[in-house]
Amino acid sequence: MSGSSESPQHDAGGAEDPVDPRRITAVPFIAAVTVIVVILVAIVVSSMLSPADENVTEADRINRSVADFIQARNHDDADLQKTLVCPSWSDDRSVLRGREGEVTLQGVESSEVNGDRARAEVRVSADDGKGETTDTWQLTRDGDTWVVCN
Repeated sequence: MSGSSESPQHDAGGAEDPVDPRRITAVPFIAAVTVIVVILVAIVVSSMLSPADENVTEADRINRSVADFIQARNHDDADLQKTLVCPSWSDDRSVLRGREGEVTLQGVESSEVNGDRARAEVRVSADDGKGETTDTWQLTRDGDTWVVCN
């Protein structure tokens, strides 16, 4: 026989031990599938143990409330705005009072939570030529969300 890799193997007793080449090449495939299955199971388990909505921080919730309030104000959506402010809200005491045109949220610089109350340093600009301003906004927790107070 030639030196071909397909020649039968001989054991110590001289008996032929044919090797199935398909079995040798299936091992890496099976290993890869096993690794993929383990990774998918780990992803599913981790998402069940720690859902994304539970990973939202208080700062994220405050940022969302501030952004929603500014958007509702820009769109003159009074009904939505009522859901985003404290019951004692007064437009006369609003931190955005005197700002004209569309207000743009530049950023919530910092937020400090103390129980059900929070303060946030909010930087905004508007189309009124007054430039950027930073004000301290007062917020109160209402369930899982924060509402803007003054």
